[in-house]
Amino acid sequence: MAVCRKTISIAALMTVALSSSALAGGFQRGTADTDILFEQGTVNMRAGVTYVSPQRGFDSVNGVSGNFDDYTGDYVIPSYALAFGNETLACAGTATESFAAEADYTDLPGGALPAQVSSTQSTSNVDRLNFATATSTSRTARLAFDSTELGLTCRASYTSEMGRFSLLGGVFFEDFHFEGTSFGQRLPFVAPGVPVASTRVDVDIDGDYQTGYRIGAAYEIPEYALRVQALYRSEVVHDDVQGSGTVTLLNSFIPGLPTGTVLPVSSSLSEAVSPQYLEIKAQTGVAPGWLVLASFRWTDWSTNNASVNTISSPLIGTSSSYVPYHWQDGYTASLGVGHAFNDQISGALSVGYDRGVSTGADTTYTDLYTLAGGLSFKANEWSDLRVGGLVGYWTDGEQSISSGSYYNATVGDDVVYAINASLKLTF
Repeated sequence: MAVCRKTISIAALMTVALSSSALAGGFQRGTADTDILFEQGTVNMRAGVTYVSPQRGFDSVNGVSGNFDDYTGDYVIPSYALAFGNETLACAGTATESFAAEADYTDLPGGALPAQVSSTQSTSNVDRLNFATATSTSRTARLAFDSTELGLTCRASYTSEMGRFSLLGGVFFEDFHFEGTSFGQRLPFVAPGVPVASTRVDVDIDGDYQTGYRIGAAYEIPEYALRVQALYRSEVVHDDVQGSGTVTLLNSFIPGLPTGTVLPVSSSLSEAVSPQYLEIKAQTGVAPGWLVLASFRWTDWSTNNASVNTISSPLIGTSSSYVPYHWQDGYTASLGVGHAFNDQISGALSVGYDRGVSTGADTTYTDLYTLAGGLSFKANEWSDLRVGGLVGYWTDGEQSISSGSYYNATVGDDVVYAINASLKLTF
């Protein structure tokens, strides 16, 4: 079984990480590489990168069908880990992009999403669609945010005749960055279809690092390559996301504010929550050179209800735009098998399922089915190169005003592609 323990588990666990982390529903991106705590060696370093191409676009918006480009953008997830320790105690410093998303709606009719009332701070779609009393409207063209996580996690282990028992714990620090572009109208109309001002709003705002923690436990029987691990990551609330932006008057009939005027504004984002989650991983050798593995993750995405971005200026007052989500909790599971071809090369395959978090207010994150594979090349005792790939099938879906959105839309069956590479050095 030693071959299973030292060789297969490397590629197998990498494959699970690719399928259940980089595509774990909602805004999940990377997770801290705490698996490095279980690697043999006094010092271990691992650097990796995952490239993901989610190809999701609208089939129709408010009943209008078209050949719209994908609004989801490709992205790259970096991961770094450095661990020191032995069989009894080890600690690892980690860094990754924990949560992020970006959307570009400029290929839609008018170069943005449908209009919403911006002269309100409400998160009710009834208020956001009450154009009869509106003094301003907004259309979202582009949104993006990202969070970087820096963490320190330690393992304390006790070995007995029954196996090795480990407790895991640590802290992490996570920041928040948001930027967006929208087009607005200041009402009333001075002529049919001509508002008193047409604007472009650009914001770029940040939140400071907030603190969270992770805690878990593991049980191992090394001679059987068996390990069961549970790890919990706490929720992080970002309630200080603020900064500045600009409002450019694309067309203006406001006295003293001619067309072309660029006004500075202050900007803030309503509370943003990185949800808590619990992940369970298991692996065991089933025959010489063979390993079976599985993982399950629950993520508390039901905390993600709506986001409001507000801008304010003494010259033009206060306005806002919002994005409704009203998500449900996410569940991600994967099952795989690994095989050692020889002492240097091993591989693994896994299948995964991610229950979509969308409930009808947002239709991006529907059910996802994945197939992933990975290879590990261990040329010597101190280096390990891993490569992997994934293809996913995204089911179709729809959102509607009756389910909490402020516009109706549909998406078809779509695909996701991902590739991964990492290098580990052991001393």
